[in-house]
Amino acid sequence: MIDNTLLETFAALFVGRRSDYALQRENGRYVRVGARLTWAALRRHLGGTETIGTYVIDERGLCHFAVFDADRADGLSTLVELQGRLAHDGVPSSLELSRRGGHVWVVLASSLPASGLRRWLLPYCPAEVEFYPKQDEGSGYGSLVRLPLGVHRLTGRRYPFVTCKEGQVALVASSASVTLAWFATLERAHVPDEAVLPALARLGANQDQAPSLAQTPALPSPVSLATIHAWCDAQDPFALIGRYVRLDRRGLGCCPFGEHHADGCDRHPSFRVYPPRSSGGSCWYCYVWRRGGNVFDFLCLYHDLDAKTLWHRVLAGEVF
Repeated sequence: MIDNTLLETFAALFVGRRSDYALQRENGRYVRVGARLTWAALRRHLGGTETIGTYVIDERGLCHFAVFDADRADGLSTLVELQGRLAHDGVPSSLELSRRGGHVWVVLASSLPASGLRRWLLPYCPAEVEFYPKQDEGSGYGSLVRLPLGVHRLTGRRYPFVTCKEGQVALVASSASVTLAWFATLERAHVPDEAVLPALARLGANQDQAPSLAQTPALPSPVSLATIHAWCDAQDPFALIGRYVRLDRRGLGCCPFGEHHADGCDRHPSFRVYPPRSSGGSCWYCYVWRRGGNVFDFLCLYHDLDAKTLWHRVLAGEVF
């Protein structure tokens, strides 16, 4: 069994969209699952029984990593040169081998709209190399990449992370399990201001309504809590509800339950998220609907689930 802390680190670094993912078929192509990513699915990926592709752009149009993909025999040398240029400009990166060539991963210290990420890092990309995200935010799910340490279904191989100095390639770790521990040491790239501000302008957000650029929260810990209240206490309401509602810096946003508003849509922010004052207590309220609740209540309403069904899904490890 993979240690929960290592699994959380892996997910925080490399999982993009949480509400959906894709599985690689035996021919190497991917098929969309149409369901939330679970901890059990991540364990199957790392165990080699299935291989996950993650959508780089998350539900809010944000990214917390970028990937340069050289899909050719001489791609490794190209990526090593690319790493050198990035390092010269203070951008740390990690090199992963692939079926043909390799991938350079740049993990961000703070999330960034896809347009800002492309504005910042795409100019580094050599002509023969692909850059992910391929699209700006607002273009649907966008492209996906294979999660690291997954067994490529076409070759049956698991591709490692490496370093390359003076033409010599060396593994960063002796096994997949040791690589998981090594991930915790990865240096994250700090996003320059000139990438952030134009990207927020593209989203049409002013400073008060900008989506949080704090580090994308890790996936919730696998549930080992006995009660719904205890589970609620372990959640960050701003991070969890913020995956579904764009909140400003004060926790205000447009209510997602539009059927309770006169015109069927909350066009003027009437929904507020705030820190709960007691265990399992309320953390959101709609001033028009005059109703609120805790994060569990929010998920029940948002997904149209009764409490028993939602709790079973939480216990099963579904990611919300």
